[in-house]
Amino acid sequence: MYLLFDCNNFFASCEQVFRPDWRKRPLVVLSNNDGCVVSRSPEAKRMGIAMGEPYFKCREGLEQAGGVACSSNFALYGNLSDRIMQILEDSLPEVHQYSIDEAFAAVGEGSQCDWVEECRNIRKKIRRWTGITVSVGIAPTKTLAKLANERAKKSPEYGGVLYIPADCEEVLQQTPIEDVWGVGRRLAPQMRGLGIRTAAGLAAASLDRLRRRFGVQGERLALELRGISCLEDEPMSTRTQVMVSRSLKEGIDDMQKLRETLCGFVEKAARNLRREGLMASQVYVVLRTSRYAEHSQLYAAQQGCVLPHPTDDTRLFNKAATNLLEALYRPGYPYRKIGVLLADLQEASTVQPTFEHPQVAPNRLMQVLDSLQQAGHHIHFANKAAEPLWRCSKASPCYTTRWEDIPEAR
Repeated sequence: MYLLFDCNNFFASCEQVFRPDWRKRPLVVLSNNDGCVVSRSPEAKRMGIAMGEPYFKCREGLEQAGGVACSSNFALYGNLSDRIMQILEDSLPEVHQYSIDEAFAAVGEGSQCDWVEECRNIRKKIRRWTGITVSVGIAPTKTLAKLANERAKKSPEYGGVLYIPADCEEVLQQTPIEDVWGVGRRLAPQMRGLGIRTAAGLAAASLDRLRRRFGVQGERLALELRGISCLEDEPMSTRTQVMVSRSLKEGIDDMQKLRETLCGFVEKAARNLRREGLMASQVYVVLRTSRYAEHSQLYAAQQGCVLPHPTDDTRLFNKAATNLLEALYRPGYPYRKIGVLLADLQEASTVQPTFEHPQVAPNRLMQVLDSLQQAGHHIHFANKAAEPLWRCSKASPCYTTRWEDIPEAR
């Protein structure tokens, strides 16, 4: 049996915990640089504001409705997520965090009533201790638990907790194929082309046919919908790339500013790479203007290069990235997005030395710099911009992670 705990409108809910005056109002949380909507309160959803919608498109309507927009505060979200996961780990035997606001728990068979009641108690505890509301789906497989969670979230009559048994034909008939976990917009058109329009259709499809058309993934999806668990022993996927990019609020056409910004992104990407014990052999740079610009001002390009050997050295990444930027740069364009991608990753412990490059061990200087930064020292390479070009002008205080921002009760 699997339990799936999913926080409702997580980023928006975190903001409302410390701002009661924002509750029952349309609220959107914006991405880095206040560019796009990444979380919405139920009131904002009812207004028709879409996930990923540029803020400038919904700003006027949001203000007219008395709504609120705020910048992302990932320190706050991460801290509340840690507290919720700790409650789950203290309450359940085997918990696997799937994302910042979702976690699966594998439990014994038990009875339906017992697990529904237990989940309701855990849900109340999370609400009482953190202020965050969660929905819970209970089912024999992870895919069915995902369906149960979505129905519990959208249907108030279930009280936030729903159990779906293996023989849930009615639920599967009511679930469009694109709403099945693992199908989405990429596989849905192909499955509809085969006449599979609902989850029930996928569950009833021939396993041989699904395997020939979609590989083992399609077969596993059908088995999961039939109540046969196939994902419990799946290994954690190995990261294949590390990307850091931002949308710039104002168009930048100055090469020096773009170079400084890019070097800052390279530094962050390399630090993330080393944190996971990885090395990269390829570097890509992305540069483009606004997709909403006039046709004469549209420009988008990306280019990559292969490094002589796998490395985790920020200096080598910086050199490669700046060379790529110089090749991509065209004067006269107001660039609105720039980013770097490190690819062809492998674990540092598996990289083999060669005659040309005998030193392939993790760079000790980089390890020292990472240690200094983790200790709170503001140290970085000189080619990084002293001040970032993006702003989070609507950021809320770090209520739980900074002493001076702790709320005061009077």
